[in-house]
Amino acid sequence: MITFQTIEKLALKQQNTLKEYKPSWDSTLFWIGSRMFILVMHNNKNPMMNFKNDPFINVHLREKYPEITAAYHMNKKHWNTLHYENSDMDIKFLEQLIYESYEIVFSSLTKKEKTSLFAL
Repeated sequence: MITFQTIEKLALKQQNTLKEYKPSWDSTLFWIGSRMFILVMHNNKNPMMNFKNDPFINVHLREKYPEITAAYHMNKKHWNTLHYENSDMDIKFLEQLIYESYEIVFSSLTKKEKTSLFAL
């Protein structure tokens, strides 16, 4: 069973990830540099996680997994929403989705920002 704590643990495994809670949104955001790669909305009736992926893969994910839909309040081509409460999705697969979202967002950072993230 997927919980917020599971998502949080997997997101924070990614290098240089920062976590921010936005009370006005009742949401937790996970950042790499200046860009968000995971958004978790803590709606008690329908908790959900937004994540980024390749547009072609997004279509496939939405067809295969009923708990994955076009992103809520985000670009629906590039972002998906995972309605994780009561999901029986494998944790390793969830870990892969989070990793892919991180990698896609990281690749969009400027060279200067990437360098500053990994400066000693």
